[in-house]
Amino acid sequence: MRSRRALGALATVVVAGLTLAGCSSSDDSGEATGDPKPGGTLVSAFVGETQSLDPAICGLVAYQRCSPIFGTLLRYDAENDKIVPYLAQSFESPDGANWTLKLRDGVKFSDGTPFDADAVVFNWNRIKDPATLSGALAATRGVTWAVVDPTTVSVTLDKPNYQFPWQLVRGLGAIGSPTAIQAAGAEVGTKPVGAGPFTVQSWVRNSELKLVKNPTYFEQGLPYLDAMTIKIVTSEEQKFNALLSGEASVANASNEVDASKMESNGFRVDEANVYGGSGVIFNYKNASLQDEGLRSAILHAIDNDQFVDALDKVAEPAEAFLRPGDTSAAYPNFDLSESQKQFDDYLKRTGKTSETVTITSYAGFPVMEQSSQLLQAQLQKIKGLTATIVPLEAPVLLSKQRQGDYQLLLTTFQSPTRDLMFDLFHTNGAQNTTGYSNPAVDAALETTRSSTDPAEVNKAYESANIQIAKDAPMRTWNYIDSYLVSDKDVQGVQIVPTGAGAAWDWEKVWLN
Repeated sequence: MRSRRALGALATVVVAGLTLAGCSSSDDSGEATGDPKPGGTLVSAFVGETQSLDPAICGLVAYQRCSPIFGTLLRYDAENDKIVPYLAQSFESPDGANWTLKLRDGVKFSDGTPFDADAVVFNWNRIKDPATLSGALAATRGVTWAVVDPTTVSVTLDKPNYQFPWQLVRGLGAIGSPTAIQAAGAEVGTKPVGAGPFTVQSWVRNSELKLVKNPTYFEQGLPYLDAMTIKIVTSEEQKFNALLSGEASVANASNEVDASKMESNGFRVDEANVYGGSGVIFNYKNASLQDEGLRSAILHAIDNDQFVDALDKVAEPAEAFLRPGDTSAAYPNFDLSESQKQFDDYLKRTGKTSETVTITSYAGFPVMEQSSQLLQAQLQKIKGLTATIVPLEAPVLLSKQRQGDYQLLLTTFQSPTRDLMFDLFHTNGAQNTTGYSNPAVDAALETTRSSTDPAEVNKAYESANIQIAKDAPMRTWNYIDSYLVSDKDVQGVQIVPTGAGAAWDWEKVWLN
């Protein structure tokens, strides 16, 4: 397998007077065979459909569908572990609080609308409007912006944040045509118009998204492909069968077992390590789970090794949210006697004779279904505790997760940056749907954004990791890696790790 990163401490973004400028985003990919050949249609397969192609929605949760259409302002270069320009020309700050976004001159959306400062501000204003229901809304807290000139936007943060460029790779990075968005009205989620390398030809929900080459794309000679088709499948097994049968040429994988199996069948496998993992999150706003004793009882009943043995025998069991290294970070240990003791004390204090908790999980995802059944079996070893499983389709589950309408919820989080920890575990984190709040964790995570000293940042992450492991608002059972599986005829692959799994730089891929 070809690894694509070292993932350094700060991925180049945490430097005083940051300037992300100068180079083109289209350098040559290694390991390609011969000169790139234009033409052809690339077919990929992904599990599960996205709820919307509105850039304010899909930019954070559906990179594989969103980015080919809209591109992103900045891009993460996994091979060199740095953030680089893409549709933006540069993004710089002298102090981490005052930023200047410079756009490329002359870029247009595929409908001819200028890709300018007004367009960026229009899109960010939509994200900031609660009525849009954007998952990136939290990333705009304490942030203001203004148009300086047609190619310049000034951005002001209420406190220094040297990790802020990541937001322009993710939720704030997808910019849609204001003309098209206004014309689409309530149908904005089905009529996307961007400045990325492809445009939408057709979209049949839960079947396939057909994309064709954008003739007005700003990088001359790109994309190489004439078209891309994204096929939607219902399971991991169906996805890999599509590769083996030749129905698709590219797909992602989230565990080494599947990746190794495909590599043994002659497929190319690229790997990009990410932060995060699969596990269960606790809703701290739920009346029952607000009780620390009940949470402790549940945590002590989780047998980490059993999950790994049952689901992915070669995965690395999670000791803490981040690999702890030389620190003392560790989740509560598996101890059924301690679990029962904590639970019995909970019943005594609350005057209850029993308790029931619900486990919300994705329907149609075999690994998640197995995980929820295994967690249910483990928790029901606690005498007096009943665990029920609530399987939901992805859009419904994600909606309930955002609304905090769950008790325990199985999920996976992954990101190329440790800043994911701020989003998940800071009291005001953009993806904190658990209601978890710890002042010591908040202070440490704020240091990770305000400091330019790599040693201080690393120490702050270690401190946060120790406390988060102890509290375990998310109890992961294995670390996750990001794999991209492709047919040998697919060339120019540059893997891009994202929160939605592995992707690639769409415009650079070609068919041999």
